[in-house]
Amino acid sequence: MKRYIRNIIAAFTIVFLSIGFTIARELTAREIMQKNDEQRTSKDEQSELTMELINRKGKKRVRKVRQITKTKQDGNEKSLIRFLAPADVRGTGLLTVEQSDRDDDQWLYLPALKKVRRISASDQSDNFMGTDFAFEDLRSEELDKYHYTLLGKEIVDSNECYVIEAAPSDPQEKKDSGYSKRILWIRADNFVTVRIKFFDKKEELLKIFKSSDIREIGNSAKWRAHRIEMENLKTGHKTVLYFNNYIINKGVEDRYFTQRYLERGR
Repeated sequence: MKRYIRNIIAAFTIVFLSIGFTIARELTAREIMQKNDEQRTSKDEQSELTMELINRKGKKRVRKVRQITKTKQDGNEKSLIRFLAPADVRGTGLLTVEQSDRDDDQWLYLPALKKVRRISASDQSDNFMGTDFAFEDLRSEELDKYHYTLLGKEIVDSNECYVIEAAPSDPQEKKDSGYSKRILWIRADNFVTVRIKFFDKKEELLKIFKSSDIREIGNSAKWRAHRIEMENLKTGHKTVLYFNNYIINKGVEDRYFTQRYLERGR
């Protein structure tokens, strides 16, 4: 009988230790990035933003932009960025449609030329409309094309963050991307990206991304930054985005994500 009881106690001890180990286990870099992707993704989303382009001397240009996204049934996203003002860029738009079996489709519409330009994979490292964001920065993260390494944890703006290195693992992505690697700081509480350092092909620090004024949007369980800054350290140029009027999971029509709407606005 005593032996039987000892065996039961031993079994419970093994189970308890196993559960304790599971609870205490740290997330892997890939798991953190998956949670980051889940936080970023919604069924659909709309927002308006003010864009400031600031050169090395502090001279500022201001633009008004509307952004719309929708997640397809296969999990891929489609998004439309439309410039509303000033007059010289009004109507300009970028349509992005993610694809599972090939490169994503991206089209840029320039009203002055009255034509749509397709953005090829080789153009991904080009800057978008004079901003410090490359076309590749405007796509969602394709996790299978990168290798992620957890470097540790750091405090950023009083929040504990995971520090992750992301380097292209897909040969084509490695060729087309303008970056050799990125270092990301992702908040441990809500998995929002608060900082990114971008390194060029020579592995020199090129750009720094920062997000702040991060708030939960209504009862959507989604957290969004209301201020985003991208600074190019080599040119001294900076792009600052101020977001407002976030609308999440309220329904978006498919007609926004067509070349017809990109060109004609209807």
